[in-house]
Amino acid sequence: MWVKIPLYKVIFVNIHCSGGGFFCRNTGMTHLNSYFQNSCLLNLQKRDFSIKNTFNTQSHYKNTEDEENFLQWFVGFSDAESTFIINPSMKKDKVTISSFSFMFKIALHKDDSGVLRYISSKLGIGKVRLYKNECIFNVADKEGIKCLISIFDKYNLNTTKYLDYLDFKKAFHLYLNRDKELRAESVKNEILELKNKMNTNRVNFDRPENCKIIITKSWLLGFIEGDGSFFVKRDILTPVFCIELTGVQLDVLLKIKEFLENYFSGGGFDIYSLYKLKNSSIIAVTTPKARNENKSSVAITVKNVKLLNNYFIPFLDDMTFLTKKGQDFQDFKTICRVVHNGAYRKEEIKKIILKLSYTMNNYRLSTNTTPSLSLSNEERDKLNFATPTVEYLYDGRVIDSSTGKLIHQQISCVYDIRKLNGEVLIENTLTKAASIVGVYPDTLSKYLDVKVQSSEKH
Repeated sequence: MWVKIPLYKVIFVNIHCSGGGFFCRNTGMTHLNSYFQNSCLLNLQKRDFSIKNTFNTQSHYKNTEDEENFLQWFVGFSDAESTFIINPSMKKDKVTISSFSFMFKIALHKDDSGVLRYISSKLGIGKVRLYKNECIFNVADKEGIKCLISIFDKYNLNTTKYLDYLDFKKAFHLYLNRDKELRAESVKNEILELKNKMNTNRVNFDRPENCKIIITKSWLLGFIEGDGSFFVKRDILTPVFCIELTGVQLDVLLKIKEFLENYFSGGGFDIYSLYKLKNSSIIAVTTPKARNENKSSVAITVKNVKLLNNYFIPFLDDMTFLTKKGQDFQDFKTICRVVHNGAYRKEEIKKIILKLSYTMNNYRLSTNTTPSLSLSNEERDKLNFATPTVEYLYDGRVIDSSTGKLIHQQISCVYDIRKLNGEVLIENTLTKAASIVGVYPDTLSKYLDVKVQSSEKH
């Protein structure tokens, strides 16, 4: 299915530096009065683009491409959830180190034990055990560690966890080639030095120059399953996708933003769509207030419902989630659709969405202690078959289905300003466009709010 969705409306502002008479044809053009500094003609244009939406129902990997996708997924998931550990073993005097052990570990909530068992089975290494409310996958044997090294050498970790991996690998190889009983004091000291600068002790976050951050679709899905979050901002009923990390991961989030922008632009974005995408906060990388006073944080956030519903959801929808986050995604998908088509404006539907939001994320865990909520089949049907209350025009504006009036808070514009000498300027805000034209923003806005013919609706 191909879905056509304009994210915005595009306004052409043709600036004529010389005087002259202008007329208005019946094509959406609006003649501006002579008190403008330049004689201008504004032409409301329509822009649309499409993206292919296919759903892959396969839940297992059966060929080489699927194996490749799984390994990239695993590396992304490891970037979010894994830990590389070096443990010294002490002699009876509790002072002298007799040996070292090496472990790769992923610990999740016990409700996700299935995905850890799947990883262990798929890779053919490691053990899975339950401990209280945790499920732990660990690899501690020599051959298992070698297998992991072959994976992480082929598919680089993208976060600063890659630095821990490099230290872990170096220490592991040093230990394999050690003298018996670790008699070489220099080897022992070097391994200890590597261990003591890993994980929470790390202060150097410089990535080797020859190792770039490479984002792939499968890697990103794995990373989202580990660190991504689908939720609803309940006060304004806005669906939000977010990944929040420590501040040292800024480069990774910037690369994710770049990857998504490039991926979406390949789905039919014209130059105006791409300009809007890259020159606004539609995909925003921000630095929220740190939860921990000693650590800064950085987040990538998408809360534009048009981009979420028409691009981001289809982007994820043709892949298979392996963790319980897939259930959050399916509920998030429903919420985005209902918000996008305006059905949430009905009080009954709004209440169901709010109720659904209290069944997602930590609310769905078996260890959740708050009163359990769940939607009935009837409530889900009301969401799935809710009647839309808005219509999207080809130019990107949104109107109320019953009254035909514009819903101004949902308007997002790109302004294309063209001069007679052929120079083209593109602006993202009404204020900047008005400044170039030489009028007040309110004046420009008045003449841009022209009625679009019903034939231009979809």
